[in-house]
Amino acid sequence: MIRDIKSISIIGSGNVAFHLGKAFSGLVKINAVYSRNKISGHQLANELFVFHAENLEDLIPSDVFLVCVSDDEITNVIEQLNPDQAIIYTSGSVGLSELPKRVNLGVLYPLQTFSKSRSIDLFEVPFFIEGTNEPFAQAIFDLAWKLSRKVIFANSNDRKNLHLAAVMVNNFTNHIDYLAQQFLKSKSLEWDFLKPLISETAKKIQIELPFDAQTGPAVRGDSKIIEKQMAMLDPETKEIYALLSESIAKHHKK
Repeated sequence: MIRDIKSISIIGSGNVAFHLGKAFSGLVKINAVYSRNKISGHQLANELFVFHAENLEDLIPSDVFLVCVSDDEITNVIEQLNPDQAIIYTSGSVGLSELPKRVNLGVLYPLQTFSKSRSIDLFEVPFFIEGTNEPFAQAIFDLAWKLSRKVIFANSNDRKNLHLAAVMVNNFTNHIDYLAQQFLKSKSLEWDFLKPLISETAKKIQIELPFDAQTGPAVRGDSKIIEKQMAMLDPETKEIYALLSESIAKHHKK
């Protein structure tokens, strides 16, 4: 049983691998990086001053292999590793029971959006932990505790629910922002004009529930404004506007 994680090798070189690799550097021994993308894998290995493995079998043995790859690739990677190798993956939406059985298999899921161009303070980021056995789960907890003070044990179902909610608040709202930016661009208006509003919207829901913070024509039942605005949009965006307005009105019906 793994009870203490002192060394890791990283599989993957995307946004999550980049941020976790940088964060763990100096806290645990990082032995190597492997990635199917040899260019970004080599870049991450250089950033961390560690060995760049050209193939999975070249990875330096470590207490755990930290698998930071897309959800669709996790099974494929695990199947290629030694069955005795302890493995941690970082997905919120893939359950332990869906993967090849291993004695020491666990999850370290950071609930945050990552981009290589953005520096993130992980101290306040929630990390959700699960493992195939209690000692290994505790070892993963202790590893995450080196990065954050919001570390929580969570089963696969809870992680899936959290990941779905994260998609809604992050990916969906970001796409709405993109549609708004494209609309303004088509009207030769600057996207920067909306940034203070976006910032205030994000700040407001830190102190109010989203339901209480909702404003706009759909809450007020202002059908004339809604109709006028829908007439200004392209068919795809109009459909999204109508669907969201209908949902807002339904939930705020007085």
